[in-house]
Amino acid sequence: MATERGRPGTARFGGRLAAASLAASALAGCATATNSQNPGRTQISTAQAPRLGQILVNEEGRTLYLFVADPPNQSTCSGACASIWPPVTTEGAPTTAGSAQRSQIATINRSDGPPQIVYGGHPLYYYQADTGRGDTHGEALTQFGAEWYAVSPQGQQVESGTSAGSP
Repeated sequence: MATERGRPGTARFGGRLAAASLAASALAGCATATNSQNPGRTQISTAQAPRLGQILVNEEGRTLYLFVADPPNQSTCSGACASIWPPVTTEGAPTTAGSAQRSQIATINRSDGPPQIVYGGHPLYYYQADTGRGDTHGEALTQFGAEWYAVSPQGQQVESGTSAGSP
């Protein structure tokens, strides 16, 4: 059985192959973060959350939040805030599923990345500590000077199973 050991350049080629494989895996990982039917687009859907009722989620079931301090159609969360509360962004027109209403969706430009999705006038965010489908650890937290709430399909903040009008 012939071996590649000792042939000049084979270790270097193997290293390049490994690096190319790693890069391809990283790119494939990025592709799974978007809506598979509309690559680059985020899908806004709904799910039933314990104690909260029906709320907005993304295509992976992650809870979407609003920040009470945001004026309509404007994000005030950047820097350290955006590292804990990452904005929900999209590369194309967002899509909807479930009870999410297409008429409630818009996007706003951000200086630090792709357009952010707005629902019912509220810029949407994820919470960093929500790591799985159905997590709502960010609900009713006060951080960065104001409260954070899950969002109802009607575009209102959700508090303990009821939708409340946002200030």
